[in-house]
Amino acid sequence: MDKTAHNGGESQIRKRIAGAKLTAKDRLTLEYIMKNQETACFMTSAELAQELHISASSVVRVSAKLGFESFAMFRRALQEELAREMHKERKQIPYERIKDYADLSEEELITAIKGNVLHNIERDQSTADDSSYRKAAGLLAGAAKVFIVGFRACAGFALSFGVMLGCVRPGVCTVEGSRPLIDALVDLTEEDAVVLMSCERYSAETVFAAKMAREAGSHIIALTDKYTSPVCVGAEAVILSSTDGLSFYNSYAAMVMAMEVLTGLVSRRNKEQNEARLMKMEEYLRETGQY
Repeated sequence: MDKTAHNGGESQIRKRIAGAKLTAKDRLTLEYIMKNQETACFMTSAELAQELHISASSVVRVSAKLGFESFAMFRRALQEELAREMHKERKQIPYERIKDYADLSEEELITAIKGNVLHNIERDQSTADDSSYRKAAGLLAGAAKVFIVGFRACAGFALSFGVMLGCVRPGVCTVEGSRPLIDALVDLTEEDAVVLMSCERYSAETVFAAKMAREAGSHIIALTDKYTSPVCVGAEAVILSSTDGLSFYNSYAAMVMAMEVLTGLVSRRNKEQNEARLMKMEEYLRETGQY
């Protein structure tokens, strides 16, 4: 059984590589994975094989030579190693950020914050991997139920995303603190999808929700700010949003953009069901005025 260490220091995966009997082809495969760990750890064996122009079975064999029972366990170890790197970084806490804009006039601050928001969105547009959006949309469209998890700063976004997604598919639940976390997720199954929304400094509740989702075998989609986020561990799709802000608060405009893109893609995949569902909802909305 795999017993990857969780202590600090030298990479445990690199130690395994150093001690394994590998062919030249194996080493080329691992060189690519380790150099591109932030993205490779979320790729399937088939996706890596396509990228490297080798067979998927070759990728799986490499993980076995490192002592992992399956490629999925190798991928999980890569993700966990990335998550541990997060603890070595330190981001400014809110009150420390205030000094960054203390000398700006109000007019300058308005211009700077607007410019920063646009820069975040433009950066995400230029660096985003569209395949991650498509993969996430497929999981959201095909799941039996969708649970959207977000706490504190992300609670409102979880609720908004729940309303948006609930217009284009049934069975959408939000988990944002209005009911106990464990009660909300205790019945997760392999057929469900869990969207985890959290940015640095990451909510302990969202991280625990990720653990529950992994143990249930549910499909995990992470909407977060970096690959080292603990909510990425076990995720099948990761969508990053730049959250750098000039004020004491994170900027979440790019995350809202991701929510809109995903809703549009899910709507397109469930087009016929959506039209009937939205028409029915419109009748009730007009009757009640609950816009």
